[in-house]
Amino acid sequence: MSAQPLEVRLAHLEGSFQQIDRRLETLESRFIHLESRIESRFNQMETRFSIVDQRFNWLTGIVVTSWISTILTILIHH
Repeated sequence: MSAQPLEVRLAHLEGSFQQIDRRLETLESRFIHLESRIESRFNQMETRFSIVDQRFNWLTGIVVTSWISTILTILIHH
């Protein structure tokens, strides 16, 4: 075996490793982008749940207040 084929084979391997490195970098950047999109969606969901929670508390307060005032009205008139 001569040195030339070995050098050619090593150059080929080096090119293959560079190609794999580029593909991995592309995958990494896509995962980073996906992660930021998912994080953004979770932040939106947290905001929406916070708003729903506040509205639920208000609704519960109004229902309890209405119920108490109705019971007191019934008790006072009897």
